[in-house]
Amino acid sequence: MKIKFSKSFSKAVDKLSGKQLGSVLDVIKEVKSAEGIEDITDCTRLVGYHSVYRIRIGNYRAFFTFHIEIVDDVVYFRYLVSRGQAYTKKVEKELKRLDD
Repeated sequence: MKIKFSKSFSKAVDKLSGKQLGSVLDVIKEVKSAEGIEDITDCTRLVGYHSVYRIRIGNYRAFFTFHIEIVDDVVYFRYLVSRGQAYTKKVEKELKRLDD
């Protein structure tokens, strides 16, 4: 699959180190090599959304949108936030905006 990153996601990854950074990089590699969304470990479509998914990475949650383009599938990583921040009203509002 094709992968794209938002500025917010890239900044969050830049702040990570050690095991957390390694886990995120492993997930990115897994997504690149996946043939379909169902091949991604710990990937769940969020209830009430059409194209927003989350991947559990230890204490972090990576939120992304999945759109099928004419030629290839594209996974667009939007947010990487800690589990405590993942389900706040602020993040929920941003995800709803992306899903429209």
